[in-house]
Parts: sequence; C-alpha cells; structure tokens
Amino acid sequence: MKRFIQIAAAALAVVAGTLLGAAPARAVDKAPIVIGAALALSGNLADSGEHVRKAYLLWQDEINAKGGLLGRKVEIKIYDDRSDGATAAKLYERLITQDKVDLLLGPFGSASTAASTAVAETHKRVFLNVAGASQMIHRRGFKYIFQVLPPITEYVAGVLPLMQEKGYKTMMIVTRDYAASRDIVEYYKANAAKLGIDLKSIDLYPAGTADYSNYIAKAKAQNVDVWLSIAYPNESVEMVKQFKAAGYAPRMFVSQGVSQEDFLQGLGKDADFAMGMSPYEHTLPTKGNAEFVRSWVLHYKYLPGYYAGFAYGACKVLEEAVKKVGSLDQEKLRAMLSTMQTETPLGPYKVDPETGEQVAAKAVIVEILNGKREVVWPAKFSTAKPVLPYPQWDARK
Repeated sequence: MKRFIQIAAAALAVVAGTLLGAAPARAVDKAPIVIGAALALSGNLADSGEHVRKAYLLWQDEINAKGGLLGRKVEIKIYDDRSDGATAAKLYERLITQDKVDLLLGPFGSASTAASTAVAETHKRVFLNVAGASQMIHRRGFKYIFQVLPPITEYVAGVLPLMQEKGYKTMMIVTRDYAASRDIVEYYKANAAKLGIDLKSIDLYPAGTADYSNYIAKAKAQNVDVWLSIAYPNESVEMVKQFKAAGYAPRMFVSQGVSQEDFLQGLGKDADFAMGMSPYEHTLPTKGNAEFVRSWVLHYKYLPGYYAGFAYGACKVLEEAVKKVGSLDQEKLRAMLSTMQTETPLGPYKVDPETGEQVAAKAVIVEILNGKREVVWPAKFSTAKPVLPYPQWDARK
C-alpha cells in the first residue's frame, strides 16, 4: 500500500507539473561546467589580479545569460594564490585532483603561470596562459599550455620607432626582477647596438621595492634619454612621485604599469605624459571589443585595461574551442587550441603548434594625455600624436 501511494504521488506530481507548464529537465539544469583558476587576490599583485577576476566573472555572467556552454551553466571557481607561484601550483593541483574541475584558466603573472603550468602539464590538462608574458613558459616542451597574450618582447616593439622619431639614443632599464622583465633585458642586451641604442645601465630591483632614489640619481648622472621599466602599476606610480620630488624628468618615460587604470587613479594629473606598453586598449577595432567595453563599463564603471583584456580574451578563446570540439575532452581541446585561429577583443589568437606560444597578437604604445590613455603607436591605431619630450615638472601647468 505504501509503495502504491508513493507511485501515485509521483504520477500526480508529473501531471501537476505538466498542467502548470513545467518543462522536462532542461540542459542548463545539468551539473555546471566548472572552470578552475588561482589568482592574486592578496599580496603585492592583488590590485592587478582583481582586474583578471572581474573579467572572468563578467564572461561567466554573459555566457550563462546565453544558456551556458554545451547547454550547461558555467561556474568559475577561484582561489587566492596570495601573489605566490608555489601557492598557485598547489592550488592548481587541488583544482585538478580534489575539485576535479572541467577546465582551467591561468593565474596572474609569469611566476605563478610558470609554476602552475607545470602542474597542468603533468596531469595532461589543457591550460590557457592568461597573463604569463615570459617566453620561458613556452620553451619547456609542454604540449597542453596555450598563450593568449603576446610574449613580453612584443610589448616594447613601439619604443624604438618613437625613439628614432625624436633622435633619442640612450636608454636605462629600471625594472622589477622577474621572468618577463629578464626577457626584455636579454633582448636589449643582445640587440641594443644594432638598434642604435646606447644601453647605459640595467637595474633589476626586487619585489617590494619602494625607493627609487638611487636609480633616479644614476639616470641624472648618465643624462639618459629613455627610462624603460617593466613595472607594475603601483611601482610605476611610485617612480613618477619620486621623479617629481627629485625634480627629474627623462626625455621619455615608458613603463608597463602606465597602461592600467590603477596608474591614473594613483597619480591624477601627474600621470600625464607617461607612456605605457599595452597589448590591449578599449579603442582598438578588434572583434567584439566595443561590446566588451560597454559591458565592462556598465558593470565596473571604468574602462578596461589590458589585464582585463587578457582574461576576457582567454575566456572567449576557451569558449570557441569548447564549442568547436563539442565536448570537454582534453585531447580534442589540445588539438583544437594548437591549430585554431580566431579573434577576440584582445586581438588575434594563433599559436605555434609546437610550443603553444602566441605568434599573432601585438602591442601598442599609449601615453597619458589630459588624464586619458591615448594610443600613440602604431599610427594605424593611434588616437593622438605622441607628446615628447616628457615635460620637466616646473614647465607643467
């Protein structure tokens, strides 16, 4: 009798659901596709990692609003790697072996990317290199790692043309000591003479450095034309503050961190005339960029910088690969990502099939003018003409 009542109750529930318009279980009611990532949400890279987190979550909301991926909702599971590569590696091990996530997106920075890609490769898991610009990452014979951003040497492509335009010959490199900046150092050490650059000095400072007075004194003594840094936004802000305090201005100041909103917020009017290397800008005519910018500004109330562009672009690459394969099979995704060519708001995606290194994406040079980032190189993407030399502080209004 009890069994009959249970069956009858179940039947009545089905009939009631039908009468009320309930549909059979939909695709989006299936278990979600879980994508794992570790990001610098605390520590000295937290400000930068936050832009990546926001981009991941923006894409998650957008894809779910369209019905999900492969008919399933998407859930991005993010851990805090505390701006530490060893911690990132442990967290990706956890994501793969304990959480059993379906897909992986990369962390922020070359150190965490280098460490975590080794874990993914061991487990033969496809891994999108989202923000690891160091060329070393893709020169270890790995087969499951795919770079979305340009390699670091592409960042500085516009520096020489701008130097040549103004007749600048001398350069000083002052940069954080990490893998990507060492790539730039080696590039200039090998090529400075043939490029017509007199490389006066190279100074690599450790993470956490806040005092740049010794480097400023050296730059004054050497009377260098160009101060070049592969420095994060907070470091770039401190450099400019100390330039002003010392009454110093190189003829051209170029730093990676200038290309982020954090630089503008940290300096206000004093940010003007600094130049930055940027693999993405909100004004670029790349596929879907206008829509991405509108959505970003609607959600976050400021213009996206290239950390956001990296992360959103990686999500779009992963989305397209999964759709083309039609499954989450890692070997099929690896084969697809090795040969697939597409374009995202970040720009073109095309990798060397042997190394997974990005070979198509390029960078631009921006300059802060009247409180806004303007593209000043190359000319085909420019929104303003470069203003050089970098003005002396007592000559500014």
